[in-house]
Amino acid sequence: MSEDMLKTIKGLLAAGKGNPKRLREIMETVKNDEPIVMSDYRYIHDLLESSNNTVEQPQVTTPPKKDTSIELLRIRLAEGQISIEEFRVLKQALTEEG
Repeated sequence: MSEDMLKTIKGLLAAGKGNPKRLREIMETVKNDEPIVMSDYRYIHDLLESSNNTVEQPQVTTPPKKDTSIELLRIRLAEGQISIEEFRVLKQALTEEG
């Protein structure tokens, strides 16, 4: 379950849903194999519900690869895998390619 929860939280972060700080704190709790409190569980559930309700509009084509790459960078930054300086350098390199 923790892997599913981590994927869910990463997806919410990538989509720009919810409070990033709170989501990162919940993610750290899950990574440490600690149980999340019911209010955090409900918070994630409510974010997913609101996301599902707004997704009723037809999706346009897949986003360009550059946007996806930047979203992945944001997730890596949120997870602490890269520093803010590394994020900026990589983001600039990605935006210059286009």
